[in-house]
Amino acid sequence: MLVSLVNISHGLKILFGIICSKFARISYNRYLRKLIFTHYLIFVGQPILNNDKYQNIINRFIMKKNKTWLIVHEEPLAGYSLLNIFNVLWDNKFRIHFKYILRFLYAIVLSLITAPLRITQKIRFHGKIKNTKITEDPIFIIGHYRTGTTYLMTLMAYDKSKGYVSNIEGYTPLFYLAFPKFTRWLIESSLPNVRPMDNVIMGADEPTEEEYTIGTFTPYGYYTGFIFPRNFDLYSKFLTFEGLPKHRKKWKKAYYYMTQLLSLGHGGKQLFLKNPTTTYRIPDILEMYPNAKFIHTYRNPYEVYSSTVKFFDEVFAIYTLQTWDKEKMKQDILNNYKLLYECLERDLHLIPKDRIVHSKYEDFIQRPAESLEEIYKKLKISGWEECKKGISTYADSQKREYKPNIHDIDDDVIRRVNEHWNEMRESYGYEKLELSNR
Repeated sequence: MLVSLVNISHGLKILFGIICSKFARISYNRYLRKLIFTHYLIFVGQPILNNDKYQNIINRFIMKKNKTWLIVHEEPLAGYSLLNIFNVLWDNKFRIHFKYILRFLYAIVLSLITAPLRITQKIRFHGKIKNTKITEDPIFIIGHYRTGTTYLMTLMAYDKSKGYVSNIEGYTPLFYLAFPKFTRWLIESSLPNVRPMDNVIMGADEPTEEEYTIGTFTPYGYYTGFIFPRNFDLYSKFLTFEGLPKHRKKWKKAYYYMTQLLSLGHGGKQLFLKNPTTTYRIPDILEMYPNAKFIHTYRNPYEVYSSTVKFFDEVFAIYTLQTWDKEKMKQDILNNYKLLYECLERDLHLIPKDRIVHSKYEDFIQRPAESLEEIYKKLKISGWEECKKGISTYADSQKREYKPNIHDIDDDVIRRVNEHWNEMRESYGYEKLELSNR
């Protein structure tokens, strides 16, 4: 059965690759002949070439020609259940821009192909998931996007006594328990080498947010707003569920089920969960997990704004099924950041002081291993001695090899941050920048 699914999936890649090449008017030079030949060999079950070699040929061409709409295999909708795809389409009145039809068709067909896998997992594991006890409440990494949450979570993933959400569990939670080998292959063949917004390595085992997980089987995933940006206001409402008590109740039920699924997959280990949207939902989280602990990361707001705009812009480009208004996107970032810190300041008193740590990005990035050791001690997290060598080795390698993005803090960034985030900037002790008056 899995061999057939592999062949069908690669057959789809051949079909979409040929169609895309026609749209993009790609010449059949020796690289593309190699690509088509490789696809043929894979289709008949004789893979001889690493996927990265032929995916990079197409991706380099697409990015160079600014034809990101030709990227279809990174569409997260492909991991959604068919019922959830229908639900989010209904919420968005089935509005899909014609140039993203190939991306949409890819998602639909892949969801159809994997439907038997989801059904199989439901039959085999649903009862076990529902009966799974969360014996130790999770540790949540909160804070806004682009404040170092991914790097922190990547380091913490070296603690093998804990579980976390990998890209496998993030994008394919509904069948990875039943078909782990096929799921790993599917994720590895779909992910790019690095994240487009910051060049962080992408892989099946790299950590991601459970917001992706919850989005695969409910309409409440914040990242669904990246797929349907013209309805982004709806998905922003799901950040707090303000005035939406029925939806809040459904989300909480689904979220708890998700943590049971993750706990089962990790053999009952305590979970590290990294998700900026959790910052909006602390009262709900504490109601479900009263002994939860939190690590809050924060960063210079000028850097955060510039980096978040880049993040949204590049992820919208590879996820979306609609065109979007970039100016509105920028305003949404400003509004949601402000709302996040309003929620955090309002709810901080609910968290006992010995169960939350505030981590400044600029300090953490200078001494990552030492800073993380301090976090472990303050929150009384077990397992540091066993994982500190792996964490230190990785942190040292990143200092040597990783080159972070350099953000342009121009007058537009300064003006927007000063107008909208000045209170948060003052609260966290960052210097105010002034316009150049050029």
